[in-house]
Amino acid sequence: MHGHSMPPYLSPVALVCWHFRVLRCLALALAAAVVAMSPAHAVVLGASEGLEAPKELAGALWMHTDPSGAQTLEDVAHGAQQDRFVQLPGAVEKSFTRETVWVRFTLQRASESGARWLLRLRPPRINDATLYAPDGHGGYAETRLGDRQPFTGRAVPDHHFVFPVDVAPEPRAYYLKLSNAGVPLRAEIDIWQPAGFERFQKRDYTAIGVLLGAALLSVCMNLIFMSWLRDTLYGHYALYVIAIAGLAMARLGYLAEWALDTRPDRVAQAVLAVNCLFNTVATLFMARLFGFRRHWPPASRCFMAVAAFNLVAFGLALTPLHVPIGPWVSLVATASTVFGAAFVLYLIAVRRQVQYLLPAAAFSVGTLIGLYNLVKLWLGDAIPGAAPEHLYLLGVLVHLILLNVAVADRTRRAEREVLRQRELALSARAAAEQALESTVARRTAELAGTNAALRDEIGKRGRLEARLRQSLEETRRMADQQQEFVSMVSHEFRTPLAVIDAAAQSLDLSRFGRESTVQRRTERIRRSVLRLSLLIENILMADQLRLEERSLRLQSIDLQAVVHQLCQGFNHAGAERLRPITQGPLEVVADRALIEIALQNLMHNALKYSPPDSSVSVTLAGVGSTVRIDVADGGPGVPAADLGHIFDKYFRSDTVATVAGSGLGLHLAREIARRHGGDVLLAENSPHGATFRLDLPVFGPTPEKP
Repeated sequence: MHGHSMPPYLSPVALVCWHFRVLRCLALALAAAVVAMSPAHAVVLGASEGLEAPKELAGALWMHTDPSGAQTLEDVAHGAQQDRFVQLPGAVEKSFTRETVWVRFTLQRASESGARWLLRLRPPRINDATLYAPDGHGGYAETRLGDRQPFTGRAVPDHHFVFPVDVAPEPRAYYLKLSNAGVPLRAEIDIWQPAGFERFQKRDYTAIGVLLGAALLSVCMNLIFMSWLRDTLYGHYALYVIAIAGLAMARLGYLAEWALDTRPDRVAQAVLAVNCLFNTVATLFMARLFGFRRHWPPASRCFMAVAAFNLVAFGLALTPLHVPIGPWVSLVATASTVFGAAFVLYLIAVRRQVQYLLPAAAFSVGTLIGLYNLVKLWLGDAIPGAAPEHLYLLGVLVHLILLNVAVADRTRRAEREVLRQRELALSARAAAEQALESTVARRTAELAGTNAALRDEIGKRGRLEARLRQSLEETRRMADQQQEFVSMVSHEFRTPLAVIDAAAQSLDLSRFGRESTVQRRTERIRRSVLRLSLLIENILMADQLRLEERSLRLQSIDLQAVVHQLCQGFNHAGAERLRPITQGPLEVVADRALIEIALQNLMHNALKYSPPDSSVSVTLAGVGSTVRIDVADGGPGVPAADLGHIFDKYFRSDTVATVAGSGLGLHLAREIARRHGGDVLLAENSPHGATFRLDLPVFGPTPEKP
């Protein structure tokens, strides 16, 4: 057992592999002893072979191990190493190893056979595979394949390693150099005729296409189930199907062919990364399918830890650390699988969770075949059975079929539960309807009496409502009559007031008007007439604004001209105290008559409350899209207690009882301003005077929305 002494330190995985290696070497030594006396024989390739099925080379292979990896073809073909080859009873098998393996076999063809053949090496998980084929001139032609070589450089594009070889009629020895980076090494070698391999390749890729199509169909159906049943488990299962299909594609070499054909340095990393993702999805799916969290939370946390480890391993798989991390991924996957199987067995056998029988059978088949496949990778042909590649495909197929049935059974059980719940609901509904009928009968009798009392109450309220409506109508009629009377009296007062004012004016112009006594009396008469006239105008205008909703007669007016005209023609004692301050023409769109009334009220109010020797300023200015008119007096200001009421209709302060007025001036000015989209407010207030501000928009009031 040259090269197999136990090293001073081994990891747990390597220690197990070392024991398997010892057992395998003992088996190989026994087989070599049986065939040692038999001469090497060549594999004769007939004309009919390699057309429908490959010609297997198992039994015709001789193997030699090179621990150093430094031996050359000259050493193994013509040097001292050629006597170290031992015959293999089956395929080439080496467990976790970094050693280089040399394989020798002898080929010759029948005279009627063609010279061109295809040598196939599988499975495609071999890092380096170099074939040395005799060139007929005493030398050897070298062909390098393996997952570390670009796929685009292969002479025969296939997910396995295929070497074109020329076979001579006489026996010739071929040498195959194999090496792996510390992962199990297995090599099955067969040979095809090109025509037969082409037909087989079409069937092979068709089968893979059907498998991927079935996986895609399963994914779509489960996504539909997830949408219909509002159960995300079906989405998780669809993800699991994608993961297992991706793992199959990676292990069978399709990943190197379809995705990494120009990046062979990434193939081993990608296969390990896909394996880690599959372990993550499968672990979480198994924990959810069997309800680990519900039955025993520590088991759920254990599987969550396994999933987390695989996610970390996925990140490491994309780095140069993918070589040492690979055995640990296999060990953790095996341990979690054994633990999960034991826990599911406990659920079924001890806790009588028989609903898990079908999914347990699905996982059991896949698990057992997977473990058997792993052991066969370690021990080789010492374990009887089919090739690991075939076992893997068989396990995937059976596992998915049974798992689909299990998921479908879950749907069936869910539907049965829904039907049971529906029957219970119908029974409860019938009982509720019966109870409701009795309740309705009792409540109907109670409502009959209540309805009679309610009808009496409705009659009483109807009569009360009729009397109330009649009272409101009478109140409205009296208010209309009162308003009509006020309007009539106000109109009737205008004529005698005009006569009185004209008589006083005539008296003032007569020869008696020069007397001081007459002047004082005529001035008092005219002030009283003016006050009454303004009062009448305010009453009539307030009446029009409130009752008739007088429409505005809008036009473009020059406020500078309006202010100057009002100040010059203001008919009030002390009108000479008005001081207009303007900056130039300022035009606005407004109702001129109403604006003049508002300004007259503000000016009249300022003159009333100002001392006889003080002036009243009327300042006109433009501020953006607004025209501002400030009327400032020199009076005592507005008392603090009256600030909230000075714009109320008919409000008069107790502190100005000696000043004549109606309490309508400020109210009417504000109403007119607001009808134009502006406002009137008290801008300044102090013991030395008050300033009332009238704001008007330049472009008139904004039209009201209907």
